[in-house]
Order: sequence, then C-alpha cells, then structure tokens
Amino acid sequence: MYYTLSQLKTRINSLIDSQGDDSTCAAFIFTKEDIVQYDDEGDEIDLSSDKFLVDNILSELGDHDYIYSTIGDILDDCIKDGIKVSNL
Repeated sequence: MYYTLSQLKTRINSLIDSQGDDSTCAAFIFTKEDIVQYDDEGDEIDLSSDKFLVDNILSELGDHDYIYSTIGDILDDCIKDGIKVSNL
C-alpha cells in the first residue's frame, strides 16, 4: 500500500467510523523522514527534499509483496497459537 498522508487520514477516519475509536490495530508508517543515508563518517545525509527519490522508494516499499506475505504468515501463526491456547 502506498498512500499520501491525506489519503491515509481518509482511510483511518473510515476505519474509525466502521470499527470505533477504541478499535486496536497494528500499523507501520514510513515517511520521507525515514529515507536517510549516512556518509562514511556516519553523518546523516538529508534525502527528504528529493521528492522523486522519496516517492519512488516509498512506492517500492508499499508494493513489496514480501512484506505482506510475512505479515500474513505472522497473523496466521498468531491465530493458530491463539486457537491452541483457547482450547486448553
């Protein structure tokens, strides 16, 4: 998934409307401030002003199937573990 912050806000508001203010969730949000690089001395190089670079990196991250596959596997494992525990 790849959203602008405005689109994400709309999505979050829709989820709040349908599930309630106190509904729990897990979320991972990356913004331009997370796109950093370090030089040989360990100093941070600010890349956030390069909109083209930032948009491409975040779009690639949002489209990466491995992330969604891994999250799906973790959810499956948690559900199975929860079922085992609740059936004791």
